[in-house]
Amino acid sequence: MVELDYSSGSLSFRAGQHITDTEETYPSHVRRHSADDTNLSRHGTLLTAGATSSRNASELKAILGNSNARLKTKSIVPPSSARTSYAEKTYLEQAKPRARVEVDVILDSQTIVEGGHVLGRIKVRIRKRTKKENPVLIASGKIRVIGFECIGNQDNRHTFFQASAMLEDLATDHKAMLGSAPDSEGFALAKEGVYVFPFAMELPLEGCDGRPKGVLPLGSASSVRYIAMFSLKVKEHVTGKRSIAHFYRDCEIWPRFNPSLILASAPTPIRNVATKSLFMGGSGKATIEASIHRMFWTAGQRCWVKAYITNYTKKMVRSLTITVTRKTVVFKPKAVLNIAADGDIDPDACETSTSERIVAESTLAMGQRGARGHASAKGWWTGVHPGEDQEVMHFVQIPPEALTIPRTRLLEVEYYLSVSISGGSLGSDVSVVLPIKIFNFLSIDPPPTLPV
Repeated sequence: MVELDYSSGSLSFRAGQHITDTEETYPSHVRRHSADDTNLSRHGTLLTAGATSSRNASELKAILGNSNARLKTKSIVPPSSARTSYAEKTYLEQAKPRARVEVDVILDSQTIVEGGHVLGRIKVRIRKRTKKENPVLIASGKIRVIGFECIGNQDNRHTFFQASAMLEDLATDHKAMLGSAPDSEGFALAKEGVYVFPFAMELPLEGCDGRPKGVLPLGSASSVRYIAMFSLKVKEHVTGKRSIAHFYRDCEIWPRFNPSLILASAPTPIRNVATKSLFMGGSGKATIEASIHRMFWTAGQRCWVKAYITNYTKKMVRSLTITVTRKTVVFKPKAVLNIAADGDIDPDACETSTSERIVAESTLAMGQRGARGHASAKGWWTGVHPGEDQEVMHFVQIPPEALTIPRTRLLEVEYYLSVSISGGSLGSDVSVVLPIKIFNFLSIDPPPTLPV
């Protein structure tokens, strides 16, 4: 669940307490990574644990392929050591002209929320070898769910979430494709044929590497993506040449929030005040005090704003407008600014670009005053006349795809409300800004994903 901070007078995210290794508990199928894992072998592996951001990005580039997911012929996994020899190179099996081992992952649902299960089937096809080919061995079948952000033609990527489980922990019949006992490295002879293994992998609220953020279509070559991937290590029996068979499918992973906390009212309303003269309104000024009762709002719902308007001008306040603005910040890494001594990329060694876009707007226009001989009049609000003060409630509909994305490394998406009053089309507005955070309803009402 999220940890919220009430100390600032409004709800906000707060970094949780550090949990030591001795205090952590994990489900048996969720494997924790160790920095020592990278030293076990110089053979390449997928998404090396404890790797630098630059290596992580190069590994992602290798396994994802181009924009059509097509791999370059004879693609290799980035070596885990500069001393890796030619014989120790690890190839991507799917990039071979004729792969010996092919895998696939078929999902039961594209959408998964923390605390739920990734359900689906793993398909493994071990091709019949020709007379000139050696037998192959397989090992370490692994299912991964990975979340990463991309900017700039997908060249800059950063992984912010990863959960994994071994096939042997999820499929009791995985030994059906093995023709021998595993050796000291875990490799066993592969039996030719086609095998299908149903699986149910839990995404626990704790124990994963990072947290999911949800999905937001940003365009302009920037995105937040998730993939479910299965991989299987392959080794030729005689030559010892290694490869990794892998396949992935796109999916959506959403964070899980406690509705009683995230929808709770702030201890004090979040408010802002502005005072300004109106065009041709004399020496007096108009004041607007706008407030919202909480910080967090669900995408697609009405966001209600209370406005207290005081009009000491000679002009009538004729309209109240609420807009939702999305602010996107892209942090593009710059190698010349990097001062990290460990070879990693300093998050602050970047160039930032900021863009803002109004994604929703709602205007409350002044209606008609009551007239003689009429039982009603158009509209429900009659504006604020000179010398009057008035409190009014109005709303703006938040777009269903809106989502606040806190920064990990490359992207940050924020939203704010602009609440303004106007005396006419020729005059300038009096406006205030209120920050809001937006989450998806799936995060408090996830779909059922319990395995049957």
